[in-house]
Amino acid sequence: MKTGEMGERGILASISNYVNSIKGAKLGFDEDASDFPITDDQNLVVNVDTFVRETDWLAGMTAAQVGRKTAVMTLSDLAAKGAKPISTMLSLCVPEDFEVDEANELVRGFSQYGLKAGILFIGGDLGMASDVILTGVGLGVASSDGIIPRNGAEPGDIVAVTGYFGYTSVAFEMLLRGKEAEPDLHKKALLAAYKPVINLDIVSALAEKGAVTASMDSSDGLGITLNTIAKQSKVSFMIERLPAARGVEVFARKNMLDEMKFVMQGGEEFHLVLTIPENKFDEALEIAKKKRVPLIDIGYVQKGDRVAYESSEGYVDIPFSGYDNFKEWK
Repeated sequence: MKTGEMGERGILASISNYVNSIKGAKLGFDEDASDFPITDDQNLVVNVDTFVRETDWLAGMTAAQVGRKTAVMTLSDLAAKGAKPISTMLSLCVPEDFEVDEANELVRGFSQYGLKAGILFIGGDLGMASDVILTGVGLGVASSDGIIPRNGAEPGDIVAVTGYFGYTSVAFEMLLRGKEAEPDLHKKALLAAYKPVINLDIVSALAEKGAVTASMDSSDGLGITLNTIAKQSKVSFMIERLPAARGVEVFARKNMLDEMKFVMQGGEEFHLVLTIPENKFDEALEIAKKKRVPLIDIGYVQKGDRVAYESSEGYVDIPFSGYDNFKEWK
């Protein structure tokens, strides 16, 4: 079987037996990041993420924006686990005829994003390849109790997200399929695709108060994220409200497209999906307000093995589908 036939998650399952577990680690193999203890009360949390020109570099993106987005990809998974990022590294591979100024801009964009948050870029590797490939490494620290896995959701928890979805879906329709959008939506969609925003410390702040049980970033799509947390936690998610960004529903209808897919399968949005104990939700809202982070209640956790949206026509299953590195949007 070819990798494109098996897909990213099938390949991950096929190689899982080769991965070792470390005593004292909080995160398993199928997680956003990896960790291991460095002191009696602190773990190092590490994440690796890759940006490839052929599949990821959108029309109109500058080299600096590519570097910046690679940094966002690298740091988002650390933030989702409740770790405090402390440094980054970068492996940059480019063709031999790639412009040096462009290569400098890739590294500058990567470095500057971290520096603005006090995260030092400390080096990496440089190589030649047939395509432009950036691989970021993020290093962070957290107490073992402060690391939030994917599998901690409990019946009765509230399902929440840290932003509204659909802008990147609109951007992909505009950039890849030539669809047109109203000026305000056009601007917001491109901004979301070119310069995604993440919050680096909301999960750690919630974890300090025991106000989060599971966390994962939504870069592969909200639908995949919801299904992954629910499956690993062995629970059901009932989604009562679609967190659609303003203008997305109208855009979808005008182009005879499915709003549900825009929200659930877009990917590359980097909002966090969290489960929060019901009795801690008001406190979580206060923490999010202080951090200036949206915290949107979209549903609840219950016993079972289903992820569904409560529409006006009844419950609709939310499929485990979104972005796959080997299959793209399937």
